[in-house]
Amino acid sequence: MLLNAIILYTRRQGEATSFEFNVFDNQFATENLAVRKVLMAMLAAVSNKLTDLEVEYNDSILVEKVGAKRAGELLRFLGATKENMRENLSNGVVVSRIFHAPFTQEHYEYFYNLTDIAQLSHYRLKEGKEDRIVFYFTRYLQLIAPDEKSREAFLEGLEAFSLPYKLVPIA
Repeated sequence: MLLNAIILYTRRQGEATSFEFNVFDNQFATENLAVRKVLMAMLAAVSNKLTDLEVEYNDSILVEKVGAKRAGELLRFLGATKENMRENLSNGVVVSRIFHAPFTQEHYEYFYNLTDIAQLSHYRLKEGKEDRIVFYFTRYLQLIAPDEKSREAFLEGLEAFSLPYKLVPIA
């Protein structure tokens, strides 16, 4: 294995290829530059395909990360409204909220320039109804590259960032 290479688990999903960056296995903090470069390469690989954004967050965790004022501004910026918000309840208590919004160039720039990819607990960047980039609760960051061009663009992006990687196929 390459010294300090990131591990990406790969799996075919029909014509698409999933590249999963497992946060625990790679032992990098979510604000580490290498992790940020993985997200940047993922974004660049599918940027022309992204149409929708889905965000799930917990109010107190978001406020802890960015502050109360910034949390509200961030949610409005990303497109959260009373009309598109859904609450997840556990025993009558709101544990998280989810909203869907159109994905814009400003959203692309926000995600591309994130200094901590875990600023939001769970997000999905989509092409229509299909997931393209998924970050899931500090567990993993995943790219679902729909075609050969996107797969190559992602790996070329990692190389352009001088980020050594090892691909590990999983069933």
